[in-house]
Amino acid sequence: MIYEVLSLFNTPDKFVIQPHNGLETLIIDRQTGDMSITMDSSAVSRLIVGTPPTTIYGLWGVLQLLSGPHLLIVQARRHVGNLRGHSLWRVESADILPYCRSSLHLTETAAADNEIYLQLVRESLRTPGYYFSYTTDLSRSLQSACRYAAESVDYMATPAAAAAVVDATPLCDRADDRFVWNYNSLIKLRRFPRFALPVVHGFVCVRTVPFKGRTIDYALISRRSRHRAGVRYYTRGLDEDGYAANFVETEQILSVPSSAGTNPTANPNAQTLFSFVQTRGSVPLIWSQYPNLLYKPAPTVSQDWDKQFDAFVAHFSDQVFTRCYGNQVIVNLLDAVGKERELCAQFSRMCSLTEVTRRFDGLRYEHFDFHRECSRLRWDRLSLLLERTEPDFDSMGYFQAAPDGSPQRTQHSVFRVNCIDCLDRTNVAQCLLARRALARQLADLGYAALFANNATSSNSSESKTNPDAESLESVIKLAWSDNADELSLQYAGTGALKADFTRTGRRTKFGALRDAYFSAVRYARNNFYDGWRQDAIDLLLGNYLPERGELSPFAQGRDWKVWLLPSVLLFGLTMLTMGALLPPEHWSEQMLFSLFWCTSVVLAIFGIFYYGEDFVDRPRLGQKFSRQKRSTV
Repeated sequence: MIYEVLSLFNTPDKFVIQPHNGLETLIIDRQTGDMSITMDSSAVSRLIVGTPPTTIYGLWGVLQLLSGPHLLIVQARRHVGNLRGHSLWRVESADILPYCRSSLHLTETAAADNEIYLQLVRESLRTPGYYFSYTTDLSRSLQSACRYAAESVDYMATPAAAAAVVDATPLCDRADDRFVWNYNSLIKLRRFPRFALPVVHGFVCVRTVPFKGRTIDYALISRRSRHRAGVRYYTRGLDEDGYAANFVETEQILSVPSSAGTNPTANPNAQTLFSFVQTRGSVPLIWSQYPNLLYKPAPTVSQDWDKQFDAFVAHFSDQVFTRCYGNQVIVNLLDAVGKERELCAQFSRMCSLTEVTRRFDGLRYEHFDFHRECSRLRWDRLSLLLERTEPDFDSMGYFQAAPDGSPQRTQHSVFRVNCIDCLDRTNVAQCLLARRALARQLADLGYAALFANNATSSNSSESKTNPDAESLESVIKLAWSDNADELSLQYAGTGALKADFTRTGRRTKFGALRDAYFSAVRYARNNFYDGWRQDAIDLLLGNYLPERGELSPFAQGRDWKVWLLPSVLLFGLTMLTMGALLPPEHWSEQMLFSLFWCTSVVLAIFGIFYYGEDFVDRPRLGQKFSRQKRSTV
């Protein structure tokens, strides 16, 4: 168990971190960076004399910048809910504290760069959606945690014995490192596990729902992978190691009193747990879609088929075997026409290769052209997707754990859903699939008629006439729409599109207007701000390590076109405005004047969009690329 509330004493030479409910004190030497534990209260008292304490709620880790190491702390938290007796928390505020008291040892350029690095880290820490728990592993699904416990003890051990062994293992050692966003920052704190707080990024929601005179807990947990993490247009597809951009594991959990089912003699305090896991991730090919001022840049798919195949196999080998998700049911929501056509065709071709089907005999590919099928607000046609995947539910199953923690059922495969962003269309589809899984779980508890058979009709007569169904329906809608907004905000910079369908069960005019607004904001952020956001993520995750003596990554100048073409455009518009306001002496001269400046304005606009890649905000740190490199992707 990790210390929950700590007092931080920031002395000139040391950081002294003292838990409110423990005897040991962590001391960090600000000059050497050495860390040590002491239980000598008198020595600690001498160190902190005259230093006021600051209450903090966890140590995020240690990050190396140009001026030296920096300590990341959790300043404020918010309670999200309780699950299986464990409190789950959200980071409300975090900060970064330098070991070094000044930057006088740096050159002027290095000191300026160090300040930019600090701004980048704080930018990333301000991103919503960091969660943690002091007592349970939030990075693992229930099935993964159960498997980890089984692998940690003798196969003859009882569930209680396995749980005891796992509980004795520090959280930072048993966490799934894919989803621990401060994994690299915690390296120096791992020797002090009660101070090392694993943090996941994504979404966590826990709601208590009235159910048959009792209460059940509904939880939705989305875990974003730290591998190939980033923002919308700068992280797409797979890298050569098979890691997918915007990979998210989403787990829906239902905690039900054992007496809520058909067994009236069950212990009323015992809880049966149900879990259903889905994943999403960028189209598992090597491709890119860098911003260039166009509303939707055309994706560029790598033509190196050997690299494509190797990355594809590495990705699904990791998913199927290493991560033990089992067989994959790929639900591809890409458009079969337009700018997504080539990407969709290459994806379909890869999944149908004999070499792929031989390696992954349980891999199933289902293409559902979301925009074509649901065009003209025909959202009821999503039922077609559920009909096509109904046989997969039969073989997939779900995870169920008895009150003592022993597994009763196992989920054998997962839905891997993608659209081009893995946000809006993906969230709608995953919500429907999760709702269908929940209906099956409730049916196995003896409540087959609680939800309508058609999961796209969430405003059904059953849910309207059944208070239990209505309460649970409302919770599901809100949880999945909030999940959509938070994941979209982290990756694309705005709330999700199409969230009105998830929230209300139907498309509305207000929802369409909201989507139009968010689309405009996305365009602006993705073109003129996301390079900064990508740098912030790379720096926080440790993908980029600043080094003294290197050339400043922020000193790169802009091309002449970046200032000349907007200047011509602005000056031309000014001259046209003046010409329209001032009365002309000769109409022929006025026509030539207007024609000249109209031509200048049109040419300037054409030049800006033709050289659009030079005008967007590009990453300066971990993703250095050139137009020559991109042209070969």
